[in-house]
Order: sequence, then structure tokens, then C-alpha cells
Amino acid sequence: MSLRNGKHPVFHINVNNNLTYKTPEEISSILLQTLVAAADRNLSVAVKKVVISVPAEFDEMQRNYTRKSANLLGLQVMRIINEPTAAAMAYGFHSAPSLCYIIVVDLGGGTLDVSLLNVQGGMFLTLAMAGNNRLGGQDFNQRLTDHMLDLISKQFNKQLVDKTDRQTLRFQVEEAKLKLTDRLSTDISMKITSFQGSPTFHTTVTRQHFENLNADLFKKVLDPIDSVLKTVLMDRQEVHDVVLVGGSTRIPKVQNLIKEYFNKDPNTSVEPELAVAIGVSIQAGILGGMWPLTVSAVEKPIQTKKIHIS
Repeated sequence: MSLRNGKHPVFHINVNNNLTYKTPEEISSILLQTLVAAADRNLSVAVKKVVISVPAEFDEMQRNYTRKSANLLGLQVMRIINEPTAAAMAYGFHSAPSLCYIIVVDLGGGTLDVSLLNVQGGMFLTLAMAGNNRLGGQDFNQRLTDHMLDLISKQFNKQLVDKTDRQTLRFQVEEAKLKLTDRLSTDISMKITSFQGSPTFHTTVTRQHFENLNADLFKKVLDPIDSVLKTVLMDRQEVHDVVLVGGSTRIPKVQNLIKEYFNKDPNTSVEPELAVAIGVSIQAGILGGMWPLTVSAVEKPIQTKKIHIS
């Protein structure tokens, strides 16, 4: 990557020894093109108008470049909305008649974002944002992977260094983590092809052990929640609802920590991986006159900056 004219980033992409240069908005347009093509196939019509969600912390310049990436494909951007707002819409809060305070906890593969929203009559106001850009599902996986590597080393008196075997182990760990969402224990089993005789490594992992390995990381999920409430001098009992977004919010320990913190169950009625996409679809449906509700999301300009927690 380099800077064009000293300020505009440009990516250098080498394909079969052919060097091309792409700006971030051009890279974004390539990704959008794939999504639009999928939508065209599924809807059997050409998509010309779009609603796009972006992280709440995006500034005006980042939003304009996002709009530009869509314009490069000839798309008309009807609305750009914040991801927490989209998630709240998926849960139906855009139709709430009375004032309510919503906390959106978005925990994905590599980042944690928490937003506090003020919602009334379809009007969304972001009161505070905080997050940890180095906390997510991959970090939880790494703790379990490191433990497995330690067990392998002790069992075979040899370090596992082969890249292919280590990748196989990572797949096994990811699968085990997902299974522990619904089970109290699961097995990890793999042939270690880089060891003489290709021995099989087998062990059982319990949910409790997985939680113990990640205890300190799971507790960090509460830090940005604390931060957004302190920013606006709000007590946790004043929060009407807590909605979960992102696949890592499926982890039982994460849900339990949030439940204990607020003394009530978080709202899990919407698939966490789909919440933002569903909310954006609802907004698009309303704008296109294809949704039974007439109340659309209206976002007030964000006056707060995201608090970064490590």
C-alpha cells in the first residue's frame, strides 16, 4: 500500500505478475458487486437502489467514500444507516411509540462494539459508543488452540509446527467452540500427519474448561458497556433492552455475564449474525413502500466519539 499525492491510500495488487492499483472505495465496490450479483440472481431483477449500513463511528468522509463505492457500480444509495440502528430495527424498536434506551452489543470474530441508543417514534440518537478492536471470537479460539498445542506437546514430546496440521487444529477448535454453544462437552480428534506414523490426537473439551481458558477475555465484554453508561451518567437499570449482534454473542458465558450485569436476559429473538442485514432490509422495504410499517429510521447526527478500550 502507498499514498497517492501523499494522502490517498492505494493498494498494490499483483495478479500473475500484473500489478494493478486499487483505492479503498474501488475494493469496496468489488465486494458490493458480488453482493449485488447475488441479489440479482435471487430476486430475478436488477438491483439499482441500495441501503447500506456502516459502523456508527464512521465519520462523514468515510460515509461519502462508502457512497462513492456504490456509485462506481451505478447504484443509487437511498440511505446510509449505522449498524447499531439497523440491529435495533431488526428487533422492531423503530416502531416503539415511547422513549426507550437500547444497548447494542456487537461481538464478532475480531472486534467488540457497544452502542447506547435513545429511540422514540422512529428517531434514533446514538448517545455513546465504546469498544475493543482486539477482542472477538478469534481470540477465544486462540486460547483453546494454545491449550491444544500444549496437550499435543506433552503427549508426543514434540512441538506441532507443521502449517497444514496447525490449520487442521484451528478448524477443529472452531468447530468445538460452536458445538459448546449447545453442549456441555465435545471432542477434538485429528491425525497429525507431520508426526511419524501419523498418530491420532484425541481429547474432550468441556464448556467449563473453555470458559476457564477465556475467563479474563469474557469479562472484558463488560468494560465498554460500563463505559457507555458512565459517559452519559446512566444507571444500568434505566436500560430498557439489550440486543445482541455478532456470532460470538451466542457463547453462553457471554450471555450470562450480560444477564448478570443488567439483572435481566438480553434480547436474543433475532439471529445475531443476521440482525444488521435484517434491519437494513427493513429500512429498504420501508423506503420502497414494500414494508407494512410506515415508520422509517431517522438518525440524528452523532455528536459523540467512540471510546476505545484495550
